[in-house]
Amino acid sequence: MNTSRREFLQLSALLGAGAMFMPPALWAAGQARKSDRRLVLLFLDGGNDGLNTVVPYANDLYRKARPKLGLPADQIIALNSSVGLNAQLSAWQSLFDDNKLGIIQGVGYDRPNLSHFTSRDIWHSGKRENEDRPTGWVGRCFEIHREAGGLPPVAMGTSESPLLLKSANTSGLTLTSLASLSLDQTPEIPALRLQGGPLARIGQASQMAYETAAQLRASAEKIPAGKGYPDTSLGDRLRLAARLVRAENGPPVCWSKLGGFDTHALQMGTHNSLLRQLGDATAAFQADLASDGRDENTLLLVYSEFGRRVSENGSAGTDHGTAGPMFAIGGGVRGGIHGANPNLADLDDGNLKMHTDFRAVFSEVLRDWMGWPCENIFDGTFSKGDATVGLIGTKVS
Repeated sequence: MNTSRREFLQLSALLGAGAMFMPPALWAAGQARKSDRRLVLLFLDGGNDGLNTVVPYANDLYRKARPKLGLPADQIIALNSSVGLNAQLSAWQSLFDDNKLGIIQGVGYDRPNLSHFTSRDIWHSGKRENEDRPTGWVGRCFEIHREAGGLPPVAMGTSESPLLLKSANTSGLTLTSLASLSLDQTPEIPALRLQGGPLARIGQASQMAYETAAQLRASAEKIPAGKGYPDTSLGDRLRLAARLVRAENGPPVCWSKLGGFDTHALQMGTHNSLLRQLGDATAAFQADLASDGRDENTLLLVYSEFGRRVSENGSAGTDHGTAGPMFAIGGGVRGGIHGANPNLADLDDGNLKMHTDFRAVFSEVLRDWMGWPCENIFDGTFSKGDATVGLIGTKVS
């Protein structure tokens, strides 16, 4: 292998540590910080069964559609006279009672697509009308409103940045653990080779990767690791997220996912186990942040690419569906249930009809929580950036 190619591969490999793919001038540019609010996004990968998460226990049609999967009364925590939480989410009961849990019912989009990949891209791009989806709504909005000296959005627990964080010039950081930011020094490349051509751009990006990694690690290591988290991979990632959101000039957005929700067969045990992991880890995250009041400045938003069909299938599971609930946790949310409960008597080919577009939720979060105006970030009737669902209790000033 010749020297140039070896050097190119060395530097290219470094970019996998999470470099921001942007020209240095863009890296330095930015705006003064408007607030110290943070957004943590948790993706339930595979299509979460909303009806067995927020259960319409008082509806006879629920029992009729799910003779095997319908949850009995002793496995449901009633929230009101109509719906209740799956008891595996018992850690959320106090959050709901304290108005720190917001449940947004019936979230989806028009003309729903039942492909995991396509639907995920629609949610992450914020684009429903245009099938060309090369960038994500967080990435595009961050590029406009990035703050001088601050870190970029971070994807935790993955080596590949999700579409959500990508823009024309950026791809966000990827972080499997804080220890993974312990990097060696940049390989020395003769200055003559960095004066032009592809090595120049790769070299600049590599240097930024090292500087960003060092800044992120230094910021996070100043924050003690929280206690009370479950011994799960999600618990570990949210413990790290709690350190990142406390870090001075830390990443404005953190993203992670919990997989396994594609429950076509033998759903009950798998789904209950996943919900237990979800409830315990997110409740620990909220308690950690509440210990010093940081929960007032941090919003945790939980979503999935679609829900499941109303009726169970012949394998004691559920197939791909459409609308489902989203969840918001934090001291700044308007707690309670938002939107109408699913109408099991008015279905579209066996699927729930959505009544809250996901772009309305994300628009409000960007605009009213983060203080990032979002005109032309989403498409269709949401391009004005003025949609709202009433989720945010205290808007950013």
